[in-house]
Amino acid sequence: MPPAVRNALLVLTAALLLALPETASALEKKPVGDIVVREGEVLPEASTGWGDITVDGEVSGDVRSGFGDVEINGPVGGDVEVGFGQLAINSRVQGGVSVGHGDVRLGPEAEVGRVSVGNGSIDPHPDAVIRDAESLGAASEIRHSLWAGLVSGIPEMASWMLAALGLAAVGILLVALVPRPVWAAARSLETAPGRALLLGLASLPGVFILSVLLAVTIIGIPVLLLAVPAYLALVIFGVLVVAYLLGRRVLIGTGYYRGGDVAAVGLGAILVSAVYLIPLLGGALLALLALLGTGAAISAALFRRQSGHPSYEAYLRDRRGR
Repeated sequence: MPPAVRNALLVLTAALLLALPETASALEKKPVGDIVVREGEVLPEASTGWGDITVDGEVSGDVRSGFGDVEINGPVGGDVEVGFGQLAINSRVQGGVSVGHGDVRLGPEAEVGRVSVGNGSIDPHPDAVIRDAESLGAASEIRHSLWAGLVSGIPEMASWMLAALGLAAVGILLVALVPRPVWAAARSLETAPGRALLLGLASLPGVFILSVLLAVTIIGIPVLLLAVPAYLALVIFGVLVVAYLLGRRVLIGTGYYRGGDVAAVGLGAILVSAVYLIPLLGGALLALLALLGTGAAISAALFRRQSGHPSYEAYLRDRRGR
C-alpha cells in the first residue's frame, strides 16, 4: 500500500479519535476546518482532525492536526502532533514534536523537545535547539547538509516503489479471487461518478457520527473497534476500484487490453500510486480518489442490479455496442 494511502487511512482514524472525547464546540477544537491563532491571541489548545493550523499568537496547551499542515510562529506550552502533513516551527515548543507522515522544518528561533517522525525528514536550522534526541522511522532522514537534501528523495522513492508494488499485488489477488465486487463498483463509478463522489464524501461524517454514537455506549465500544477497521478496509477497496477502472481505460485506449483484469489493476495501482508524487497536492488528490472509489463501492451495494454480464469486459462490449 502506498505510504500516502496508509497514512491517509491512519489519519481518518486519528480524526475520529481526536473528535470522540468531547463535542467540538469551540473554534480551537473541531473535527474539520483550519485554525488560525492570530498574533496577540492566546488559546488553551488548537486541535483539528482535518485542516491546517497556523499559530502566530500563543497556545498554552497542545497543537494537533490529523490531516493538514501546521506552522508554529508563536510559543506553544504543550506538544505539537501532526498525523499527515508538513510542520514548520520557528518558536519555542515546551513539549515534544511528533509527525506521522511529513517533513519537519525548524527555523532559527525554534526550540523544541523530542522530535519524532514516522515517515519524513527533519530539516533543522543551525541555530535551532532540540532539547532531546531525534527519532525517525525507517523511511526518514535528517537533512543536516546540502548533500543530504539532494539525496533525501532516494529512500522515499524506494519506499514508494515497494508500496506501489504491494498495492498492485493486493489488487491482483482481489480481482483473481473475488472479481465481481470490483466489477460492480467499477460499473457504478463509470455510470454515476457524481453519485459515487457524494457518497464517498458523505461516508466521512457518516462514520464520524456513527463512531460518536457507538462511543457513548458501553455495548457500542466493541462494535466501534470493528467498525473503524471495516471502514478503513472499504477505503482500501475503493483505491483498488479506482486503480482497476483507470488501468482498464489505459489498456483499452492503447489497444493492449488482452491482459484482462490482472493487467488492469496492476497498471492502475502504479498510476494511482504515482498521484502521491504530485507536489503539494498529491496526498489530497490520493485521498479524494480513495473516497471516490469508496463511494462507488457503497453505490454498488445500495443500487445493486443484476447485469447478466459474466465479466467486466462483457459489460464494456455491451455498452460500446449500444
